[in-house]
Amino acid sequence: MALLAAAGFGTSAVFARLALQHMRATTGTLLSLIVGTTIVMTLALLIHWEAVFALAGVAFLWFLLSGSINFPVGRLLNFTSVRLAGVARSSPIVGSSPMFAIALAVTVGGETINAPILVGTTAIIGGLTLILTQR
Repeated sequence: MALLAAAGFGTSAVFARLALQHMRATTGTLLSLIVGTTIVMTLALLIHWEAVFALAGVAFLWFLLSGSINFPVGRLLNFTSVRLAGVARSSPIVGSSPMFAIALAVTVGGETINAPILVGTTAIIGGLTLILTQR
């Protein structure tokens, strides 16, 4: 499943690059958000109707806050980087999110780092360095 997700992310970046040759990043972001929200909400309601409506009202507020910041801003920046730098350079940088998740998990969430996490984080930083210094 994780490999299918990775293949989907890679494929979507290529299709975004093709589409962004004919439109602005803001237009691509808006279209992407509308289509994505429609598909995800439809699937969520079809598969987990009861669970969606069993959530507390405050959970919906947190989802709304997170979704209104994360997806529009993140996708706009992602699409802008794809348009300006290309898929091969921008997608691995977007893939560096585990590095930020680890930093926040330790500082905010109180989690601890073990050897595999440290090795993985180091590999992410090394890979990003190789990609960003490539000419």
